[in-house]
Amino acid sequence: MLPRAACIRTSAAALVYDASLPDDAVLRPEHCVLVVEVMSPGSVTTDQTDKPAEYAAAGIMSYWRLEHDASESILSVFCYRLDPTTRTYASAGVYSGKMTVTDPVSVTIDLTTLL
Repeated sequence: MLPRAACIRTSAAALVYDASLPDDAVLRPEHCVLVVEVMSPGSVTTDQTDKPAEYAAAGIMSYWRLEHDASESILSVFCYRLDPTTRTYASAGVYSGKMTVTDPVSVTIDLTTLL
């Protein structure tokens, strides 16, 4: 478990990294513990295939993808955990409604309030 975590904005929707890094440290992939992407209709292949492959190759341990089903007004979070042997992501759960996780950070989110 991280001593503390911080969130910054990048080209990803959010990036969680070890906040015990010095303020002047250059943020590198090995410092990142979670990348969160918001899937958009125009970038399905990029968000479901290309970006996860890049994050996995960089060794980022956790990847979450948010998807909005507009027809049913449902927001889902697909969570993945890196398999260090294959350097690919395996499913770590899918959430809609209320999401409670403890890895890589402890968080509870009512996804219905984000719509």
